[in-house]
This record gives sequence, C-alpha cells and structure tokens, in this order.
Amino acid sequence: MMARMKWFKRMFKREARDTNGDVVPSGVVPPARTPAGEDPLTLSTVFRGVQILQTAICGLTVYEVRDGYREPVSNKLILQPDPTRSRDDFIADIVASLAIHGNAYVRLDMFNGQTVACSLLPADLVTVTNRNGDPANPDLRYSYRGRTYDAGRIVHMKYLNVPGMVLGMGPLSACRSEVESAQAAKNCKAKYYRDSSNIKAIMTSEKELPPDAAARAKAQWEAQGDVNGTKFIGNGYKLQFPALKAEDLQFIASQKFDTTQIARLLGIPASLMLAAVEGSNLTYSNIEQAWIEFADYTLAAYTNNIEELFNRLLPRGRTAKFDWDSSRRTDVSERFNAYKVALDAGFYTLDEVRAREGLRPLSDEQKQALAMKKEATGIEQSGHAEQ
Repeated sequence: MMARMKWFKRMFKREARDTNGDVVPSGVVPPARTPAGEDPLTLSTVFRGVQILQTAICGLTVYEVRDGYREPVSNKLILQPDPTRSRDDFIADIVASLAIHGNAYVRLDMFNGQTVACSLLPADLVTVTNRNGDPANPDLRYSYRGRTYDAGRIVHMKYLNVPGMVLGMGPLSACRSEVESAQAAKNCKAKYYRDSSNIKAIMTSEKELPPDAAARAKAQWEAQGDVNGTKFIGNGYKLQFPALKAEDLQFIASQKFDTTQIARLLGIPASLMLAAVEGSNLTYSNIEQAWIEFADYTLAAYTNNIEELFNRLLPRGRTAKFDWDSSRRTDVSERFNAYKVALDAGFYTLDEVRAREGLRPLSDEQKQALAMKKEATGIEQSGHAEQ
C-alpha cells in the first residue's frame, strides 16, 4: 500500500525544472507585483519621461559595422529580434524596463544550438539568484514562471551597475522616495476634492456659547433649505467660508518641483518635459547643446545595453551601432567643418576622412566622377570671375 502511494506521488508531483534539469530551489518565488496605485507611470511626469526616452531611441537608425566599415542592417535577428512584433516595440519595452526597474531580461530562444529569436521577459516576474554566493564570480540563475535559465539563455541588461549587486539600479527604482512623494502629492490633491470631511464653513459668535447652544445653531443652519437657497441665522453669529488660492488648490508649486526632480532623475532636459525652470535663459544654441548632452549622457545608457544585445546576436566580426547624427546636428556640422579644414590643409586625405566616418574608400569610378565635378565647378567659377 505504501509503495502504491509513493508511486502516485511520483506521478503527480510537479517540479519546476530549468534547462539543465535542476530543480528550482525552494523559497525562490517571483517578486511581488507592484500595486496599481503605486505604479510610477500613473504620474504624468514619469509617463511623459518614459515616452520621450522610448521615442528618442526608437527613432535612431541601426547599422552594422564589418571590418570597420558601416553597412545597412541585413541580419534577420537585428531587423526583427522578436518575430511576434516590430523591432521598435521590442526596443521600447527594453527602454521602459531599464527606466522603471533598472533591469531588462531578454531570453534567447534556441534551435539546434543557434539563436533564432528573442523574447523580453517582464522584469517584475523574474527572480535572479546567485547559487554560489560569490559576488565576484556569480553563478546566476533566472527564474520565470516556473522555469529557470542560466546566463547562457538570458541577456541581463542593467541601467546602472554596482559592484557586488546582482541586480542593476534604475533612476526610478533607486530614488523611489522622491517618486513616492510626487505620488503622495497627487493623491493628496485628489483626496482634497473627494473628501467630504474637509471644513466647508466656520461659524463664529461674539459671545461665549456652551456646547449645546453651538450644536443647536449648527443644526438650525443646516436645516434651512438646500445649498442653493437663502439662509438666515441671527443672535450675533457670523459665517465664514475658508478659501484657498487657486495655486494652492492645484498644488502648483509642488508639481513644478516634482516635475523638475523627475526630469533630473531621468536625465531629460526640462524643455522636452515642457517644464519651465526659473532663472534659465533658453536660446536655440542652449537647447541644441542640451539635446546633445541628452544623447551623450542619458540615451547612451540605454543604447549601449541594446548594442551589446545586438552584438551577441550577430556573427563574430560584426557589430551593431546606433546612428546619432540625426540627434546631434550641431556636432555633425562642426565635425564636417573640421574635416574641410583638414582636407584643405592636407592633414587628411578624402579616404582618411571617410574611414573616420566608417565609410569605405571611394572607387575609381567615384574618384573620376568627383574630379570631373570639381573641374566643372572650377570652370564655372572662373567664368563668373571674368564677367
């Protein structure tokens, strides 16, 4: 009888095993879900900030680099990492995961030892464990919905690396108290308008009244008609309605401070967050420089992780890069002017300039066409000079 019971237990016992056949350690469960009321995306400033990051990065062009030269993307895994959706959606989810959680987990789907697709796992459903307890040389396992994967199947991207910590830190998760204070201010404003316990009127008297007389006066006032009717109360009573300034009712000062703080956390220029910074003198050149710094010190924190993921998907000898020229127009103009000075002075040849830009040398046909164009331009300029 006991043998039969053990057989039934073995048949119906369910164990979550990883790709190597190991049982998931007991006590390791996915982290708790974030309650809907505490979701940072319910704040308009956070929502706007994450949307700006996603739009800016998804708008960048990706190209491949082979033997030091730029080429259009041809690899299918780079063109569409997840076959169930577009590359822009895939990249946007990575950006949001890094901004909100500080971590992003991409599962590599394998077939015959080759990566055939990628899947982004929800960061709040992934549990990371270090099996050997050594932070310097960790043996990481990633648990997701009862399955456990080793580091060969999961690309773990971190917004900010901290030595000794398994998980990365993100701008919103690291400074949770500041985000929660903005959430509390929003809830306080909403509660003020919804809560019926707020004082609507104050009744005063010129003489001292016992509690029962004050209660009778209050009841008499409340019993006289509806809110739109005319009421009368005598015996020296005065009625005052507490009034708040519109600025105080809308928590404008607090909202300005919270917007500036969250923009600083996310590393987004105030002009993009539609936030006015007192004492700032915004000109076209200042805004252009702010956008360049935004690309260099904010967007690069996300794109570097995505480039590392793409490099892992590409064959050896090929890498992926984002094209920043569209977001750094001023830098591009200054760089090309510097190239022109170097070409005129003889410091660089045209092919050397092209190599610095990741372009292949000109072919003989291109050089001949360029020489003919220069010759025609010179003849035209000399004709104008004679006239």
